Amino acid sequence: MQRLDRRSLLLTLPPVLTVVAAAVRALVGHRTPIGDNGLIALRAHDVLTHAHPWFGTWTSASLNAGVDFNNPSPLHFDVLSLTVKTVGVSAGAVLGAAVVNIAAILIAIHHGKRFGGRIGEALMALAATGLAWTLGSELLVDIWQPHNLVLPFLAVLSCSAAIAAGRPQALPWAVGAASLVVGAHLSFIYVSLVPMAVGTAVCWWRLRTGNEQPGAMRRGLVWAGVVGLLAWAQPIIEQLFGPGRGNIGRVLEARNATGTPIGARLGLRVVSQVVALPPWWGRPSFSNSIPSTGFSADGQVRPTGLVGLAGAAIAMTVVVAVLGLLVVLAVRRHERSAAVLPGMALVVVVSSLFTAVQMPLSVIGLAPHQMRWLWPVSAFVWVAVGDAIVRAVQRRRGDEHTARVARLAALGAVCLLALLTLPTYTTDQGPSTDRAANDAIRSMMQQLDEVQLPGAAVFDVSTLRFAEPYSGPLLAVLLANDQPLKVTDEGFIRQLGERRRASGDEQWTVQLREGDTALALGSDETYLAQTTGPGATPVAVVLVPRSATP
Repeated sequence: MQRLDRRSLLLTLPPVLTVVAAAVRALVGHRTPIGDNGLIALRAHDVLTHAHPWFGTWTSASLNAGVDFNNPSPLHFDVLSLTVKTVGVSAGAVLGAAVVNIAAILIAIHHGKRFGGRIGEALMALAATGLAWTLGSELLVDIWQPHNLVLPFLAVLSCSAAIAAGRPQALPWAVGAASLVVGAHLSFIYVSLVPMAVGTAVCWWRLRTGNEQPGAMRRGLVWAGVVGLLAWAQPIIEQLFGPGRGNIGRVLEARNATGTPIGARLGLRVVSQVVALPPWWGRPSFSNSIPSTGFSADGQVRPTGLVGLAGAAIAMTVVVAVLGLLVVLAVRRHERSAAVLPGMALVVVVSSLFTAVQMPLSVIGLAPHQMRWLWPVSAFVWVAVGDAIVRAVQRRRGDEHTARVARLAALGAVCLLALLTLPTYTTDQGPSTDRAANDAIRSMMQQLDEVQLPGAAVFDVSTLRFAEPYSGPLLAVLLANDQPLKVTDEGFIRQLGERRRASGDEQWTVQLREGDTALALGSDETYLAQTTGPGATPVAVVLVPRSATP
């Protein structure tokens, strides 16, 4: 990317500093990788070791599909490994999440300038800062994919718009960012690939009918191919040469498996709630717009608080009509550049509706973490509308004064949102919901860091409750220290790697216990770590001879 000039720097610094401030606060507060974050940090630590990850995290969608499969690419692990392997699991997880978000902010704002000049740059800075405010200080340093991919997906949308604006040099950036988000969470696949494909087709047409050098598109495609090959080399190698069925094959098999889709009615309501209705992408919506809803007795999902079907249909019709009208007016005025943003926003909205309609419900029903791509989509729609408003005022006034005022207004809003993001803000979403267990987890991690297992052991998953916060970080410590700990559960094998499959010869069992069972230590059992969790609940990691395990 080109070096930032002074005006670009003024727009870029505020959102970057919000991430830096969140990282400093998390490091000072000794934030630990809670729950699944511990497993993500572990796999980042595994990069370039004997347990190197060749694909992403195991996904709970396996439970619906009847096929154990993982998200397709380990690129997220690769990026996080830069900090996890340098400063350790806990601090490395915080800094890794910050690095991902800062890089995404820089890419999004830079490509805003490519598709919209100074106004596009200012609007993308406003969108990036707004999403940083929405996530809040805690989730800005959360490595859980649904949270750590929000800003990178905004970068994908910005790059796609730059491509459509006739900037083929944005192609490799788009492919790299899309590979990160799609590889780490399959829910982003259509909303990433469709805008990129449409943007590429529009770029090819623009360059072909314009006066630009024909070699520009060719160079962009070549570099995009190189980036894509590097980003996807690992899962391809695993598919071709790895043990058993390759993960890409498993993903395709799972895609064809039967599952209960969200469907047109509920999908329309979910998309409309975030994209078409207030508070749109704003902070309150992240926790409240899509309620986590389980299955009712008749197997249906009936969320409360969502807009009704009629209201959703009207609201989405208005959004689509406005974006379509902006495209038509720009085409009639022969203003190609004015049609780029509303056109791409329209493509993204349609892709979002398609994704929401065909996406299968999770094992627990409607889960908001499956749809975090909606927040960047909503912000991007507002970018398109804001660009159209500025252009309309410019045409009316016929001078550059409007552009200067718009840039200053955007800069003021960026600074205000950045200031609002600085205070501590928490939201009960994902692993961070169990933040009260942070001190207990940190105590256990410190104790386990000194542990040397007496021999090969199996981690017993039968004692774990659903979504407990402890097993991920304790496995991260023990396995990062090369302790001979294996697993028998297929889901955990897919999560931790085939090399950690138990052979059956292990002589010991490691158990995580909570409550009264943590206090009931048998005569042949040994504490590896013990502490008190939230609510004065005893928590312990216990070593048990295998012969004593039921």
